Amino acid sequence: MLLRLEIYYYIVAPFIGILAGFIGTLLGIGGGSIMVPFLVLLGVSAKEAIPASLFAILGTSLGGLRRLFKEKLVDYKLAFLLESASVTGAILGVIIFGKVSNDFLVILLGAVLIASGGLFIIKERSGRSGRGISSLREYGYLKLFIAWIASLAAGFLSATLGIGGGVVKVPILVLIVGLTIHTAVSTSKLMVGITALAGVLGHIVAGRVDYILALALLAGTYLGASLSAKILIRLRPKIIMIIASSYYVVTGLSLIIKVIH
Repeated sequence: MLLRLEIYYYIVAPFIGILAGFIGTLLGIGGGSIMVPFLVLLGVSAKEAIPASLFAILGTSLGGLRRLFKEKLVDYKLAFLLESASVTGAILGVIIFGKVSNDFLVILLGAVLIASGGLFIIKERSGRSGRGISSLREYGYLKLFIAWIASLAAGFLSATLGIGGGVVKVPILVLIVGLTIHTAVSTSKLMVGITALAGVLGHIVAGRVDYILALALLAGTYLGASLSAKILIRLRPKIIMIIASSYYVVTGLSLIIKVIH
């Protein structure tokens, strides 16, 4: 469905996508929290920006993924296991949407993100580096069960608050499963793509996607993510932890302040 936006939106879109794909790959998020605000500030309506952004998240997920697989940083078995919970949580969120106070959920998410940022710092200073890819059995069934429940909550928050879920999935992979930050961010890239695909199909069926805008963003996110993946592999875990924890604390505080004011 072509929504006939002004031509300059399509020209600027790839650059927005590059920024979102680059930052999204470093943090293991989809980048929708970057693309949608930028598009809205430019004058694109949220109803046009959100479907196009969700489509472009596929570029963030796929860009550089082959390289990360080659470096053995993506645990696809764990990703699909936890995504079964995220999808279930998203369905539950859609069903009971509106029955839970949105302000309460936003404050809860903000608190979780602030706590995650703090725990990232503590984990980094403890000197425990976490583990790389292991068999599901080696992760421990109790940890996997807790991670599955947490992913269920992440899917619920994704549906009720309109977030991609990556901001919750990386802390789950690091703090509950015990992955290294490199493996967690890389695996989250795949997980976010799976979640986004489900949403994209729904928007396509409903005829809400401006394909020119979506493809312009997608080209940018794929390029940005591909470039970022090369840098991610070379960055020290400490640097990634600092970037991630700063992002979580700032985002969490922003959410809480937004509700209070």
